[in-house]
Amino acid sequence: MPVGVLGVGVYLPPEVRRNDWWPGEVVARWRAGEAGGPVRPEPDGGGPRSEGARLTLAAMAELKDDPFGGARERRIMPRGMKSSDMEVEAVKDALGRSGVPAARVGLLLTNSQLPDHLAAPSAPLLHHRLGLPAGCLAFGLDASSNSFLAQLRVAAPMVASGEIEAAVLVQSSGFAHLAPADDPHSAWFGDGATAVVVGRVADGFGLLADAHRTSGALFDALVVGCPGSTWYASPDRGAALYVGDHGAARRMLLGLADNAREVVEEALGKAGRAPGQIDFYAAHQGTAWFRQVTQEYLGLHRARSFDSFRWTGSLGPANIPFMLAMGEREGMLQGGHLVVAHGGGSGVTYSAAVLRWGTA
Repeated sequence: MPVGVLGVGVYLPPEVRRNDWWPGEVVARWRAGEAGGPVRPEPDGGGPRSEGARLTLAAMAELKDDPFGGARERRIMPRGMKSSDMEVEAVKDALGRSGVPAARVGLLLTNSQLPDHLAAPSAPLLHHRLGLPAGCLAFGLDASSNSFLAQLRVAAPMVASGEIEAAVLVQSSGFAHLAPADDPHSAWFGDGATAVVVGRVADGFGLLADAHRTSGALFDALVVGCPGSTWYASPDRGAALYVGDHGAARRMLLGLADNAREVVEEALGKAGRAPGQIDFYAAHQGTAWFRQVTQEYLGLHRARSFDSFRWTGSLGPANIPFMLAMGEREGMLQGGHLVVAHGGGSGVTYSAAVLRWGTA
């Protein structure tokens, strides 16, 4: 049975953190490069580079004098709010938009970038607060910022086989609380949550094809932990977001566009579609330039898209669902449109999916 998106829910917290939240002396150190700065490629001896890497370097050069990496503001959870609170609201929105009652949900998958607790995913808590059936399987699925496409890969066969009627896929962002306030990375991220209801759709709609890759050689590029130690063995256990391996981080950034081409071309080939047929492109907006660079490199010239990095920062695993939700709400994404979704996550993994939007 064809499987597609029945509804996308969104929650952004009310507090707005603008660039003037950071003290001037801190921003001055960022601008001077004294704080290490966000991850940027460094000269590597002038070896050969792909066209994708050249496009990436050119885009990064345009922002080299902006210590905020293109962000102007981002949404932040107020004191007392937890990631699970955002996730519950996003699921309520998604279920309402999909018309699927809680009693028909057979699978709940969650990824919390800032979990309420370690070793206890929010899935059972959301299951309880939302009143989902006891037989609904609920667990965390962590593929970092690539979690939505990984969740879709797991959920789609269960729906297609008839084993379950509908699945809810949940993603939330929280890295803004894991980067020290005087670290330039702290300006890149905002808080938010999304939820996607997946179920059966008419023939020709829904997920047409996908493609997935893993590259563990870049595992230490961007991590949360304690430099020089595991987070649990560190004396203060004060885990924070940091670059674990600067060489891996450079290779990851310079390879983003080529990774996109690899999986998007495979997914398009499986779906029997060409780049010129795509109506909407939903990309992981980990940086201000990611969507533009990859879209140009992929040849998705007629596709529309929705950029939010300047006013939300990166929403991590919620980036792609947020683009889908806003594209639909702004009238750029409509039933029958062909969609390419692409993203990747620390570790690293990267994926692409081709969908026909709508249910019939």
